[in-house]
Amino acid sequence: MVRHPIPPIRLIPLLLGAFALLSGCNSAQQDYGGFSRSLGGDIGSGYNSSLGNSYTSGRGGPEDLVNRGTYPKIETSFKLTGIKGDPFDFEQVAVFVTLTKPDGGKVDVPAFYDGSDTWRMRFTPPSKGKYVVEKVKLNKEIVHEDKLEPKDWTVSGEPAPGFVRVDKGDKTRFIFDNGSRYYPLGHNQAWRSNGLPEIPALFETMHKNGENWSRVWMNHWDSKNLDWTGVENKTPPGQIDLEVAKKWDTLLESAEKSQIYFQLVLQHHGQYSSKAGHKYSNNNNANWEDNPWNSKNGGFLQSPEDFFTDPKARRLTKRKLYYILARYGYSPNVLAWELFNEVEGTDAGNGKLWQDIAMWHREMAIFLRQFDGYHHLITTSAANGIPLDSPVWETVDYLQTHTYPSDVISAVAGVPGDTKTKSEKPHFVGEFGSMNLKDAEGTALHLGLWTSLMRNPSGAAQYWDWDNVEKANLYSHFRSARDFIDASGITNQSGLVNANLPVETSEKAGLRFAPGAGYATAKQNEFVVGTAGIPAGIETYPAFLQGDAHREMTPKPLTLQVNFATPGTLRVTVNQISKSGATLKVACSGKTAKHEYASSNADFSPKQEDSTVALEVPAGTQTVTIENTGKDWLVIKSIELSDYAPALTAMARIGKEYAVAWVYHRTNVDAPASQTLTPATGKINFMGLKKGKYRVTWWDIANAKSLDTSDLNVDNEKQPQWLSTPPVNRDVALYILKEGVKVSTKKSAKR
Repeated sequence: MVRHPIPPIRLIPLLLGAFALLSGCNSAQQDYGGFSRSLGGDIGSGYNSSLGNSYTSGRGGPEDLVNRGTYPKIETSFKLTGIKGDPFDFEQVAVFVTLTKPDGGKVDVPAFYDGSDTWRMRFTPPSKGKYVVEKVKLNKEIVHEDKLEPKDWTVSGEPAPGFVRVDKGDKTRFIFDNGSRYYPLGHNQAWRSNGLPEIPALFETMHKNGENWSRVWMNHWDSKNLDWTGVENKTPPGQIDLEVAKKWDTLLESAEKSQIYFQLVLQHHGQYSSKAGHKYSNNNNANWEDNPWNSKNGGFLQSPEDFFTDPKARRLTKRKLYYILARYGYSPNVLAWELFNEVEGTDAGNGKLWQDIAMWHREMAIFLRQFDGYHHLITTSAANGIPLDSPVWETVDYLQTHTYPSDVISAVAGVPGDTKTKSEKPHFVGEFGSMNLKDAEGTALHLGLWTSLMRNPSGAAQYWDWDNVEKANLYSHFRSARDFIDASGITNQSGLVNANLPVETSEKAGLRFAPGAGYATAKQNEFVVGTAGIPAGIETYPAFLQGDAHREMTPKPLTLQVNFATPGTLRVTVNQISKSGATLKVACSGKTAKHEYASSNADFSPKQEDSTVALEVPAGTQTVTIENTGKDWLVIKSIELSDYAPALTAMARIGKEYAVAWVYHRTNVDAPASQTLTPATGKINFMGLKKGKYRVTWWDIANAKSLDTSDLNVDNEKQPQWLSTPPVNRDVALYILKEGVKVSTKKSAKR
């Protein structure tokens, strides 16, 4: 499904703190997970291998960065004349600057070409003291440079936190070099949109509202791709546009100033997605027709899928990566190198060439680990569809998937999902939004953000639609989440267990949920619907309910085991129909309700009066089936069971001496702002807290402040602890802290 607003024709066009710096393989079509050989080897995260040994000479090296933090970069420039060879080709022209460090050790830092006969070197110091340029080398031989300035630096002051790593003590979480916890919270800023400020200005606004994460694409339509600068690209293959390179200098400096740590997306799916006419045509934001490497544009690739296997393409990609490392690798604010955005959206992904894609990821990850002396993390991204045990993920340090579901809570609550092989890596949602990207009031943003806080220790779910955040001024959602994180100290707690807490209320409400996956194959079709929350596993079921055209994707009806206290109604609402038409059928106890949707000229949304199929369900345990008996797919927006559950529900993360919860009104939480709401009250059952005295703090989400505090005495950890809620219009949060337990987020709880 196309949901990135980047049609190929419409080209949309740190606060650093108190410190100072003084003075080829053959193509093979396979299914997901069908990779024929292991991708294992000396490429694990953490660079604990011989591959991570660049920038070292004599005493010290990259290990100096660990556990200390870092200081602002030092930079020098110099002139080299008469160089033979391509200055952008590190295999022909390798220029290094040898620095003497304060402890007397030496470090060789790669320099980068910056036009004319100018070269520059950037280095991030890991310690205080004096750094001196000892020599400049060209292809390992000393050369005599001109106008070297400056030649030495004295570094002093307090260090910044440093680079972001995976915590070895808890491999699902992140820490900085100095041991501080890093919990990513923010939203995407992939490219500059018309009518919005430049990305650096948006970074500043994000910082003011508590955000610390973003994601920026190296794309051509707003001139951020180093070697593809628009439709009429004039940069020869293998060369770098230095004006674009300077734009990234500015962007990195703004990220450092605003304390934003961002994923630098190196490739995106549209570059290698084609329209009709190619073997594996995908037409997913297709940019292949404009790609300068396309042979029809004077390039050298016959088809987009060749990018992953062609020797020249791989060689030129590495050349570009080397330049990126030399020029931008100094920055701790590059959280990670993201190898691809949604690689399944390429023609190669559409053709299921997973061996080629996985081997490309392995090759580029090895290259980055070999030449990145600062050990940045490596990631890639995918929408729903690539299993987390696929070899595509094997060589990255953390996983980030994308989701645009009809029910945000169901989808985000299921991340990370179950896999055949449990991944001991951080995993968070790198993109999310409503299925149709219509979220004027920020409802999807709000629901996804708070669901992720109550489910995912790796990081918050990261909203995609930066246009909407800025134009609708939705920053208050991030401000409230950040203030709650800081006040509760949730990121400093370890060993928390996810839970849906029992809630007692006098008010009933409809239980509403939806399948959390997108256009995917169903792996499970039977679910038990209790009253406490979302049915377990429903986040993996596809929202696209297939008809005869792709019956193999949903071969069996969606089956729900329900238990109404009194006779009730089950409603299934759809929000999109294939142009070929579909038929929604709901059945229970011999009764059937259905609606036939006729074909149309294009995919369409049904009229409101035609969007819902309702079926009366008897009291007691019943089996309900939902299926599409028509020609092609329909999208399930929601499934609702009338008066089925308590009006309030609570998602929580609980430990032995700590608990945090998000309590929301099932009916009101996503109601329009203009709607008059009737609040509900109830009692929540916490169990498992150790004996002792606790402080309970209720949090006003809408106004980002403490609502009320009270004491809780636990005399027996095996007995239920009931807490009365305040009146809940939409939602509130709370945290429970044992007396004497610290909430500070300054240091990692486990190293």
